[in-house]
Amino acid sequence: MSLVQLIALFNAIFNLITKTNNCFLCDLGIIIMVSLAIVCVINGRMNCLLNTVFFIPVFIYAFYISDFNEHLPFIETIFYTVWWLLFGLLFLLYFAKNKTKIVFYFIISIFTIVFQLLKADGLFYSFSMYKPFVTHPLIVFLVFSGGSFILWNKFIRQVALLSDQLKTTNQGINKVFQDSIFSLAEIKAESDEQGNVVKLWIEKVNNAFESSFNINLHEVQNQEADYVFNLLFRNQFDVNKILLFERPKTLEFYAENLECWLKVSVLKPEHNKFYLIFEDITKTKKTIEELEAGKQRYKVLLEAIPDIFFVIDKDGMYEDFVIKESDLFKIEDASIVGNTIFDVGFPENMADKIYKYIQNCINHNSIETIEYSLNTPNGTFLFEMRLAKLNSHSVISVARDITRQKTAELNLEKAKIKAEESDRLKSVFLTNLSHEVRTPLNIITNFSWMLAEPDLGNDEKIEFAEAISQNGKQLLNMIENTIHLSKIETESVTAKVGFCKINPLVRDIYNQFLSQVPDFGKFKINLKLDVPNPVFGFDTDGRLLSAALGNLIDNAVKYTSIGEITFGYEMIKNEGVKFFITDTGIGIPKDEIENIFSRFYRVKNQINEASSGSGIGLPIAQHYIGLLGGELQLESIPDKGTKIWFTLPFKEGQGYLRVVS
Repeated sequence: MSLVQLIALFNAIFNLITKTNNCFLCDLGIIIMVSLAIVCVINGRMNCLLNTVFFIPVFIYAFYISDFNEHLPFIETIFYTVWWLLFGLLFLLYFAKNKTKIVFYFIISIFTIVFQLLKADGLFYSFSMYKPFVTHPLIVFLVFSGGSFILWNKFIRQVALLSDQLKTTNQGINKVFQDSIFSLAEIKAESDEQGNVVKLWIEKVNNAFESSFNINLHEVQNQEADYVFNLLFRNQFDVNKILLFERPKTLEFYAENLECWLKVSVLKPEHNKFYLIFEDITKTKKTIEELEAGKQRYKVLLEAIPDIFFVIDKDGMYEDFVIKESDLFKIEDASIVGNTIFDVGFPENMADKIYKYIQNCINHNSIETIEYSLNTPNGTFLFEMRLAKLNSHSVISVARDITRQKTAELNLEKAKIKAEESDRLKSVFLTNLSHEVRTPLNIITNFSWMLAEPDLGNDEKIEFAEAISQNGKQLLNMIENTIHLSKIETESVTAKVGFCKINPLVRDIYNQFLSQVPDFGKFKINLKLDVPNPVFGFDTDGRLLSAALGNLIDNAVKYTSIGEITFGYEMIKNEGVKFFITDTGIGIPKDEIENIFSRFYRVKNQINEASSGSGIGLPIAQHYIGLLGGELQLESIPDKGTKIWFTLPFKEGQGYLRVVS
């Protein structure tokens, strides 16, 4: 309306200045009317503005009907009159609350149209002039005004209905506001011309707010929100920040003066209105703290147990886990929680098996047990997993490291087998030993009595003495091997490393066995020294080396009847010393080579059946050579001979340089 008024005002002023219109009073009246309307708008006086609409028929008369103003024929301006009157009617329908003004304006409008038609002598004549007759000015006005009345009436009813609904809603809101168990505060925002909030005022608070914070409505109503909340919470709650800047509109804070936790939520139903909802969550906070403390206690307890606890849902997804801190596992929550048993490294068949057991636990409330291996950065470990139903959609899994247990069981089983085998072999050994000891003792005893005969010849005495000596040495060797074996069993044999001259040691062994070969024997013993220097030697245990070589050579002598036995050593690139014994004896069958280093084992052959022996010489030699850092190796061909050798590291060697002529 203001825009139309301004246009009319400018048009009237223009007419006055240019004298386009001959009606000076008309233009002056429009200027006065529009100025009055503008003043009414500025002062916010709606009734004053509505009353200016009644000047429209006056100016229609002045411009289109009166005799003091030159104008177009009446019949040509009648529709201008209709549209101006309709415009005024619509304005009143939209803004006027008083129906009397609308009816009065409608009657004046009808009178104005009829009067202009009468002046034009066309009230009835125009029915034949306007074809169809519905275009008659009076009918046009009545149709448009009637339609406007109908729409206006419907609009009024709708507004009334919405007003009732709004009233009911507001009453409901007010009731909920007052009866709510939460503390509520309604806050109004005051904005400047640019729309920026400059102040926040408390309009009202509910009963719960008054009770919770011990303050009355009249004390806070129409007070600045910032002042009130600073007074209530001792500057611990910034209302401007949470209402105007915070996202999301929820926060929790501890009010020290009230000794309680509060949760604050914000609602904004209108542009300039806020609702603050205060909820006392002290009990909830304490419950959560107690639960957290309990959870921490149980977690510490669970971490003290060397088992791993998992919570797995029915689909195989890990929901939670507790693992003791250790170097065995380096597991993060992100690599377990949220992943399934099919994603954490289980083989497919194992994952399927675990999934099946999870379903059994949930469906049948059973306890399932699975053993599996797991590769870790520290090696492979064995685990026992027990699954038990936790609730209708998940199970708890307890995984225990049973590596030591399984290793102990395995070692125990091996030890049991070894002990049983040892008992069996010892029984065989004791049986053989009783026979092997009795035979040389009987020979020594009997030949000793026979030497006491006075009429015994010198040759017979020498023969008996040699028999006593040989059987005594055999008995002594058997006792020494038994002592060596006992020390090995008790793990009391250790290598005492020191510098050892090799040539004297080897020669002593050679001389010892050379004296046992009779002059009329059918084999001979050869000695080969790769470095003849008397000071040649290196760091090793001469005692163990001598015992090992003695047993190996004794074995060669025992099983060689014809040919030769050669033993000695040779240098290996100044890095090692290779000791060897070769013979042309009966040899060893291929299927027996793996057994000859077993304790108390004797190969079945004609020599063993005719002679005594304990079957522990080779095992003792093999053990001693291992302590010295070597490895006993053997090659043998039946009826052609045997070669046996081992290499010791040449540590701190001396006298190994050769003189080449």
